[in-house]
Amino acid sequence: MPHLHNTVKQILTLGIFLGTGMANAHEFWIQPEDYRLEPEQMLVADIRVGVDFLGDTQAYISSTINRFTLTDANGLREVTGRLGDIPAVNVMPDTEGLQVLSLFTTTSVLTWDAFQEFEDFANLHGMGWVLETHAERGLPDTGFKEGYTRFVKSLTAVGDGAGQDRFTGMFFELVAGLNPYTDDISAGMPITVLFKGEPLPDKQVDLFFRNPEGELSRVSVISDAQGLAIMPNMGTGEYMINTVHMIQPFPADIERTGVVWHSLWGSITYALGQ
Repeated sequence: MPHLHNTVKQILTLGIFLGTGMANAHEFWIQPEDYRLEPEQMLVADIRVGVDFLGDTQAYISSTINRFTLTDANGLREVTGRLGDIPAVNVMPDTEGLQVLSLFTTTSVLTWDAFQEFEDFANLHGMGWVLETHAERGLPDTGFKEGYTRFVKSLTAVGDGAGQDRFTGMFFELVAGLNPYTDDISAGMPITVLFKGEPLPDKQVDLFFRNPEGELSRVSVISDAQGLAIMPNMGTGEYMINTVHMIQPFPADIERTGVVWHSLWGSITYALGQ
């Protein structure tokens, strides 16, 4: 198993970018221009933030990245780019097979000025316990800060696309149990939710599916005791699996940054039949 790249303490200290409003806490994903590539074809992908699998493209900005890697049959290597690049990802694969892009961002901070919005956010992602704990901790209803960090992946195929997704060492990570380009996933895609390298049970995992006509569907599944969620096969189209996990910062970090909650966002994208 790869070395776990970071700890909670490092997540909060490696980068803080101030922001306000709910817009900063929407889904975040890697969206390739092509999910199936010919040998010696450049892997080009956008980094996007938005809702319902629609969002704005983000430029390549190294200061917002803790770690960006590409894993293939030859192992893991760093992904770099030029400041301001859109699309943010322009990398030449080294070999045929499954290509796994993994991006771990720095931490950003938002301020919640309306508790109803925070309540809606927690309930949307199956985290009702956060609201109870918020009250038990005596936290205010408005003007409180939340840090958030992204851990996103994307699966593309070069040539035959052979290979398997794997744990890449991110603090919070989704791992696909089957290869969407070579395996039979008619019974669904097994997704394991890992927190600090260990399976995370009872976690809501959301599937966003867009068919070739552009129609969107959303399905939610709860991970089992082994952190496994079987995401349904919706047919030909583009898939984005997303989940959010909330943790409490260390007391020292609360004092230093004023952040009272820290959300971890995980996603993984792939496509079927395209």
